[in-house]
Amino acid sequence: MTTNDAESEVSPAFGLQVPAELEHSFRFIPHPAAVTYLKLASHLRRFEAGRDRPKCVHLASGPGGGKTRLQMHYLSQVSPSVDALGLRQREVIFVEAPFDGHHSKLARSLIDACLPGGYPVRRPSLMCDTALNLLSSSGVKQILIDEAGNFLNAGRATQQQTLAFIKTITNRGITVSIASTMNLVNVLAADEQLQSRFTRVEIPLWSESQQFRSFLASIEAGLDLPKASGLDDQAVVRWMVSRGCCTTAKVLEVIAAAMRIVHAQKLSRIDVHVLERALTAGYVGEGK
Repeated sequence: MTTNDAESEVSPAFGLQVPAELEHSFRFIPHPAAVTYLKLASHLRRFEAGRDRPKCVHLASGPGGGKTRLQMHYLSQVSPSVDALGLRQREVIFVEAPFDGHHSKLARSLIDACLPGGYPVRRPSLMCDTALNLLSSSGVKQILIDEAGNFLNAGRATQQQTLAFIKTITNRGITVSIASTMNLVNVLAADEQLQSRFTRVEIPLWSESQQFRSFLASIEAGLDLPKASGLDDQAVVRWMVSRGCCTTAKVLEVIAAAMRIVHAQKLSRIDVHVLERALTAGYVGEGK
């Protein structure tokens, strides 16, 4: 992959909105782990897809680490191609693992992702085979599976069937990206084939570091406030860490809540006092 290719995949200019109830949107801001994932996922799609047993990626973090946001940003960068008949083909599809981790429900989601208009499968026992055939005929190169920790909700036998289904998908030359909390790490490590196929990318918790300061500075650059807030100041960084704002979701949630205070009271900037009020006075999560 060339440098230009990587930059086009990792461009921070493209923004995704946080949930509407937070009333403030934040552009996507890449951090080191995010850049690693974006480059690896792009490489796998371009150079591994189509090979026998292609390499795959496991995106892992604690709850609120920004896994879904990161996958959706990557998905937005991969535009559907158009074939000779003018039909749009999705090289990459996104599904959420079913809550009970059942392989047939995962297969149903894959079918729906390939054919959004619906595709009847009369015999549930044929669901996985139908999904595999559609994945091949639809030209899918890569599958993003969110909430893959749901596989652990299944009984041991069903869990093994679901993991076997994923291995069968990769045997068809399709590379897979799964996102989960850290609880799935040991399950993949216990399966020799899965361990050899999946490269893990971990999104760490934020700590008092230059990377966190850079992340906060990038957020502030998009706030458009009359005065500089200095979100990357040491005092703010230490406040964030001490108050447990160590995941991307929590950081964005608190800053969005602080922005509600700023707009309501016509303030010119966000400081530690505003952040503290946002966290403790019921502003965080308001409107849910």
